[in-house]
Amino acid sequence: MNNDDQKRITGFYEEALNTYGNDARSVHWADAKTQHIRFEVLSKAADLNNKSILDVGCGLGDLYKFFTSKEIPVDYTGIDIVSAFIDRAQERFPDATFRAEDIFSVNEQYDYVLASGALNVTVAGGKQHYFSMIKKMFECSKKGLAFNMLNEAAHSNNETYVSYNIDEVAAYCKTLTDNVVVVADYLLWDFTVYMYKE
Repeated sequence: MNNDDQKRITGFYEEALNTYGNDARSVHWADAKTQHIRFEVLSKAADLNNKSILDVGCGLGDLYKFFTSKEIPVDYTGIDIVSAFIDRAQERFPDATFRAEDIFSVNEQYDYVLASGALNVTVAGGKQHYFSMIKKMFECSKKGLAFNMLNEAAHSNNETYVSYNIDEVAAYCKTLTDNVVVVADYLLWDFTVYMYKE
């Protein structure tokens, strides 16, 4: 991601955070309900109890809140390029770990890497950038990866958001592992991919 995109995205989210505070709208979800639905689908990737989790694009730490509410104990780390989100998330959830960085600077491995909404914002070289992110996230996982994207069949591309063809994404993921599962029956404009090391 180039510096212009990073500045634009940071400003985009900081403005929402200043407007909405600790709310799903600060991370540009329509509402907490659709955010929760996406979290439910991500959490079904595997038995996540007592697993180490890296949450890419963690925003305000709401995925950690979801795990806590479901009584799913995880060793959680959240990363985000928006430092204001990281500061707020650490205040909200002092028991979790949050870091202001992007996935390409992560050197550790985690049992599972999860990403909700982190691959949806329009950037230069969008497909190449996000496919590179998928590869890096998978490399950072010991067991598997789950991420969601916008479905181009129901969501058009614009200056803010980018959507993708499900078959094309699945085909790319299968160049990294034979074990790929696509879930597309929960929200019309969304799909989730599970990728496993075994």
